[in-house]
Amino acid sequence: MNGNNVEQADARPIVTVIVLCRERYGLTESVIDQIVRTIRIPARLIYVDAGTPEGLRARIAARSAEWGLEVIRFDERLWPSQVRRRIAGSIDTKYAVFIDNDMHVLPGWLERLVECAEETGAGLVGPLYLWGDNGRSERVHMAGGELATRSDARGTLLYERHRHVDKQASELELQRGPCDFVEFHCMLMRQELYQAPGMFDETIVCVHEHIHASLLCREMGYSMYMEPLARVVYLAYVPYALADLELFRWRWSFEAAMSTIAAFAKRWGFVNDDRAFGVKRFLITHCSSIDPVRSSLQDQSASVPMQDTDLKQTITGLIELAHARGYTAGDIINIKSAHWTALLLSNGGYRPCGRPFIDHLIGAASVLVHFGFETRLIVAALLHAAYTHAPKMRGGAQETVDTVTRILGGAGSPIDRMVRAYTLRDKRWAELAGLDHWQDVATTEEADTAIIAMANLIDMRLSGEVRSTGRTDDDDLAALTKAEEICDIIGVPGLAETLRIEEKNVPSELFADDKRPKASFRLEGSKMVPMAHRAFFEVQHSIAAKARPAPERVGFEELAVP
Repeated sequence: MNGNNVEQADARPIVTVIVLCRERYGLTESVIDQIVRTIRIPARLIYVDAGTPEGLRARIAARSAEWGLEVIRFDERLWPSQVRRRIAGSIDTKYAVFIDNDMHVLPGWLERLVECAEETGAGLVGPLYLWGDNGRSERVHMAGGELATRSDARGTLLYERHRHVDKQASELELQRGPCDFVEFHCMLMRQELYQAPGMFDETIVCVHEHIHASLLCREMGYSMYMEPLARVVYLAYVPYALADLELFRWRWSFEAAMSTIAAFAKRWGFVNDDRAFGVKRFLITHCSSIDPVRSSLQDQSASVPMQDTDLKQTITGLIELAHARGYTAGDIINIKSAHWTALLLSNGGYRPCGRPFIDHLIGAASVLVHFGFETRLIVAALLHAAYTHAPKMRGGAQETVDTVTRILGGAGSPIDRMVRAYTLRDKRWAELAGLDHWQDVATTEEADTAIIAMANLIDMRLSGEVRSTGRTDDDDLAALTKAEEICDIIGVPGLAETLRIEEKNVPSELFADDKRPKASFRLEGSKMVPMAHRAFFEVQHSIAAKARPAPERVGFEELAVP
């Protein structure tokens, strides 16, 4: 094939590599490029376009000759299993390797998969699956899968397990060996299997396709192997583009997943039981970590603007609202915990309108509860001012930041990452707002910061703070310019509509007061002192300064003035 590093370009390939979209498009070009650069044996390379966005489609077409890439196009969105079924008849090589468009492959990956199949006669071969946010990760996603069954009065239950999940590959002594299943992240499949009737069942489309393939492989008398010398990295922790959210929601539709599980259980005679199908928990966790809104809580209220009577400013009101909206007991425990942490960090603090600072934090959180956002955003709304408004520590800026980090769960914890991102939102959104295709660049995490900014301002307007003080947060101007588009993408237009309506909520002369503080303040004894501080930004500036390369030493002769 053209464009890769094939050693014997004139040899007929025995393997076809098929790249399919898994749940997003943003990584596709870099993944194909890496696949091409690492192939060292004759191989046919195919990209399946089943709904690819026009911009990406054009870029792939422009580079297809360079890559030696065939493009098979379908004018409809298809599940990966449907794609595999429809193209299986057009593949005629001894092996096919199905690989997702979010996998970083390491040198030797393809040769080692083929060698394993040739030497063992395996029907399916999987690599050592790693995961992370770049190709250097050593963190194991799966070193082969294990299946177990258990029977009770209801029938047979199936359990699955990933070997060595989250261990460091460098600390393991892995050997090639049989396993019970491999995954479609990257899977080599023998021709007898990929052309077998029923291998790509169009009723098993959303989850467990890989388990179905492995069980059918075993039923046909073939073994499955894991080859640790073949390594790929699932780029699970690379941020998701906001433009990919609609595809992501379709790909992990809860209804489609439940239908798939029912079809899988019927085909293989397993009980459809929550005790066994842990994939249901995966769906909930995976979706809640990416999608800002919870689909099960969405109703007509997503399109209806809030009223001032909808705003809650006490923990009692917030918890009662969350319960009424359908948040779980676990969600409410997390909201309560975040509230008490927020109260600790905002102790003695007041808004410029005179209300306790915690009331504002609860108000912002209640906006997100009202519209059915995920709990992680509600928690972040309660804690969004942690780095800018927490009490200063005696040890200075670094001690202040370190204390807040520890209280938020430690550096890199999910809530710490969200609060840090929110604290730095103005600079990032100023960059994004000026881009023509900002949705392709902005991540869902960056959308989260804009959503919290919207909730922050809505609380200030519905509570009357803007009327009484005239104060708005200038840091949010860039993010708020995209409010309507963001809310349209996430499917909560009522949030942006509330902002638009409440723009008429202008300052009132009735509350003019020269003695009133112009910004949030904290009571220290009988004194009012500014609550906001720049400790976080001072530390960030210090870190950035240390990271800059030292200037080159300049000789006296270079400084001499002629």
